[in-house]
Amino acid sequence: MWWRRLRYVLLLIALCAIATCPAAKRSCTAKTRAAEADQLLGYLADRVAAVVGSTGRVPPTAAGPTPELGCCERGGRPAQPGAQPDGRQDGRQDGRQDGRQDGRQDGMCSPDPAVWVAPGWRELGFSIDGAYRYTYQYTPDPSGLSATLRAVGDVNCDGKPSRVELELTVAGGKVSRVWSHKPPPE
Repeated sequence: MWWRRLRYVLLLIALCAIATCPAAKRSCTAKTRAAEADQLLGYLADRVAAVVGSTGRVPPTAAGPTPELGCCERGGRPAQPGAQPDGRQDGRQDGRQDGRQDGRQDGMCSPDPAVWVAPGWRELGFSIDGAYRYTYQYTPDPSGLSATLRAVGDVNCDGKPSRVELELTVAGGKVSRVWSHKPPPE
């Protein structure tokens, strides 16, 4: 008799686990995707700090937003492996590109060296050679004593873009950094 009760308790635990797994996976995926912006903005901040170390001012040439359209708006690339060149999945006849019910992309921009040739990016020595999800921007203050690095991206292609900003301020030949995430990653 006790084993029947145990069986029902185990069944209830299993059902609860199944119900919460998709939400946990979405949260983990969003955090992983959002880490790209933090890493690349940190790298850009290091590049700016190197220029400040030699000149005492931030680089004067603005850059971006690059790419001009976000990765979801550009179409990204198919989310599922095995996609055909025409955008259909193996065996798919309906023309959806990623196998999802709504046909959304995964929001990845394919690497394109041509979008990173603007003078501001060249001055910073910055380009992205792999797939990425964010649009990047560098905006210096005319005084040369501060700059803003910004990454904006809709990591889930759900119409809710997140924004990561890094404010850089030069004081005494050193660069201070202030991060902000709007809205914070889930």
